[in-house]
Amino acid sequence: MKKLFIVLLLMMLLASCGQNNVKDIDYSEYLFTDVSWTRDGDHDSETIRFTSDGDFSYSCGCGNPVNDADLCEGYTYNDKTKEIHLECIETTDEMITDIKIIKVSEDILELDFNGDIRRFEKEN
Repeated sequence: MKKLFIVLLLMMLLASCGQNNVKDIDYSEYLFTDVSWTRDGDHDSETIRFTSDGDFSYSCGCGNPVNDADLCEGYTYNDKTKEIHLECIETTDEMITDIKIIKVSEDILELDFNGDIRRFEKEN
């Protein structure tokens, strides 16, 4: 019985070693992370947030996801290209998964959603 338990334990450990953990990311050096950014959208206010550990959320004031953001589990950032790539479990035809940072400061975040420039301000 002990041998079976040890074999099962070893199998679980080996299986977990191969998993890539996105949460090992640290983007804390970038101004756009760990801030709630808001803008007036077409019908409601919108809030976008990128955390320093790779989490992402984008919703309107009513709580609904914008750009099908509820299908995305996180993001990666390429500082050379200034592009954010959304990591999604599923994509839709209208979803934009690559977002370019146009401008970022302490108070402003300007993003290019495939030609649609969206200007966000730091939420107070």
